[in-house]
Amino acid sequence: MKKSKLKALIVDDEEGARELLRYHLSKNTAISMIEEATTVEEALFMYLDFMPDIIFLDVVMPGRNGLDFIELLNKREIKSNVILVSGHKESAITAIKNNVYDFILKPIDVNKINKVIEKYRIKKTTSIEKKLDRVLKNVDEQVRIKISSTYNHTLISPEDILYCEAEGSYTNIHLDNGTREVANSYLGKIEKLLSDIHFFRISRSLLINIDKLSQVNKGDNSCILTTNEKEVKLYGSKKQIKILCEMDFE
Repeated sequence: MKKSKLKALIVDDEEGARELLRYHLSKNTAISMIEEATTVEEALFMYLDFMPDIIFLDVVMPGRNGLDFIELLNKREIKSNVILVSGHKESAITAIKNNVYDFILKPIDVNKINKVIEKYRIKKTTSIEKKLDRVLKNVDEQVRIKISSTYNHTLISPEDILYCEAEGSYTNIHLDNGTREVANSYLGKIEKLLSDIHFFRISRSLLINIDKLSQVNKGDNSCILTTNEKEVKLYGSKKQIKILCEMDFE
């Protein structure tokens, strides 16, 4: 996966400290943009406008200090990766207590900066990959469902299902090709698996694939499913058939 480019915000009242940190950050190929702020108030407005990935924050500043800035972010429920930069070792304890991302001791060590940036870049990339994995997993689950029978597990594409019929604690799954799978699950559980797809419960015991629906009759509370030029007539409850007639299938 291609390396992510990061935006950095430097918050420090000392011009020399900002210039040195900017110089080191500009040499790091993972950093695409750098902005600076000299006060907590300026930093907050800069953050909202710039939306940096990482913030290099001095602890001691005139007026409101670095911890005040972190408190402002927390009040607004803004989650950001703050790296405290300080000339005092005890600020490392402060960093831990405030749950900030990392701590850098002044005078600044360029190797430490690069390690912190790489650590964050890996974290960000890993997070994106995990999100992608979840998306792909969800897509896969929408394409096929797993049906467990007494002796095996079968993966079935919902589009191949004509209708499902409850039989006690089991469910008969009738397929397009005329075959049937028996699942060791109540119809309600099968309905949950298919809840995000085009399926509808026409009675306590029948769940139909709406994509196969060709006709609904309120006269006898029936519907006709068509597949491979074959028709199957099923009967539902008066209430559910009425709802089915009023549904928009587009």
